[in-house]
Amino acid sequence: MSHNISERILELANRWLDYAEEDLPSEPTGETPEELTAIVHAAKQEWLDAQSYFNNATEPELVDHAILSLQAAERKYMYWLKRMKNSK
Repeated sequence: MSHNISERILELANRWLDYAEEDLPSEPTGETPEELTAIVHAAKQEWLDAQSYFNNATEPELVDHAILSLQAAERKYMYWLKRMKNSK
């Protein structure tokens, strides 16, 4: 049964990650410095939330999800941080 739950969580995480990619445009869209700052702060908060979720995950089935969430949030934050630095 736990194998089925793990598979389901991974499937949901994969779907979530696919949706998250829509938030990351492949080409710069010309955000203002204020917009980039807000996006970076939101992405950082999402990353911190994912870290907290990972640190508090106790169920083995949720640990996999927490890891994937943390990795996705970190990549998203790094992407936007790099975009902000390159725009200056």
